[in-house]
Amino acid sequence: MKENIALIGFMGSGKTTVGRALAKALEMKFVDIDKEIVKIENRTVAEIFEQDGEEYFRELERKIIEKESKDNNIVISTGGGVIIDNSNIKKLKESSFVVYLNCDIDCIYSRVKNKKHRPLLNVDEPYKKLVELYNKREILYKISCDFSVDIDKNSYLYDTVEKIKNKYING
Repeated sequence: MKENIALIGFMGSGKTTVGRALAKALEMKFVDIDKEIVKIENRTVAEIFEQDGEEYFRELERKIIEKESKDNNIVISTGGGVIIDNSNIKKLKESSFVVYLNCDIDCIYSRVKNKKHRPLLNVDEPYKKLVELYNKREILYKISCDFSVDIDKNSYLYDTVEKIKNKYING
């Protein structure tokens, strides 16, 4: 059994919320990659994107994933774009049971539409941009995961946690 669990999925799919609850249920450490980047850089993700660009952010993401993947007994919440860097997925798959939180697009939009800290959605037509990004990334999430959990507006947090926990423990 792989020692860690890594949660992947689109922005707003619930990786942080599910990750915290899952870590608590399994008595594991919880690490949110985006929050680690913010802590190290002492600025928001939006500020990093604006000031240094997405590639700089992705480099920070790679470094933290490399570091965290060396530890055991961790639930890792990744950023939504983690799957666009093959080295991230390779590193995560070596050390972690990778779970895709497959949240439907309308649920995602309802969760993120009023969030100003989402730099990729600070555009004139955020729903259109969301759909475009989602369509580009969906196949990458699907081929990168060991297990997938469907999420929509009716999903219950602890049901999702139980599904992941049972699959992780029982295979």
